[in-house]
Amino acid sequence: EAGNLLADGITWGYNTLGFVGGGLFGLAYAPICLTGMHHSFIAIETQLIAAKATTGGSFIFTTASMNNVAQGAAVLAVLFLTKNEKMKSICSASGVSALLGITEPAVFGVNLKFVKPFVMSMIGGGVGGFLASIFHLRATGMSITGIPGTLLYLNEQLPLYILVNVVAFGVAFGLTWMFGFNKKMEQ
Repeated sequence: EAGNLLADGITWGYNTLGFVGGGLFGLAYAPICLTGMHHSFIAIETQLIAAKATTGGSFIFTTASMNNVAQGAAVLAVLFLTKNEKMKSICSASGVSALLGITEPAVFGVNLKFVKPFVMSMIGGGVGGFLASIFHLRATGMSITGIPGTLLYLNEQLPLYILVNVVAFGVAFGLTWMFGFNKKMEQ
């Protein structure tokens, strides 16, 4: 029931508030994932994709992709900032994994551990969601997010999908680099 209410609320917000709703959804996507409630979106995504003649596809997948890329970006910023060899190893593997659509190692192994990278990745995901909604990006199917998700945009949307992913990555990486990590966090 809670999952249905959340999904209905996000769909309403996205459709009613436009790019503001897209930005808010992008900002909230990572915390939603922590609760596991993002699994309740599958039914809505399926409906959006089944009715793509009228909906254009799934906005949820696009937002999820921005979130995953932003999570990976924050972890890769930590990789370049940390001096701890064990943390470098964790960051390199989990950062690449997040860019390929699997964020659990990045989120639980690095971003939540230090908190600030998680917040910076939320902001990156929010900016990505904002832009994706402005450009009306919609996935044409269901798959894994991030770089492999590019296959769902092999149409006129592809350049915009790449651009929005690059922006989400850049915002999360840049904010983590500037504000999301300091040497005291390693101790």
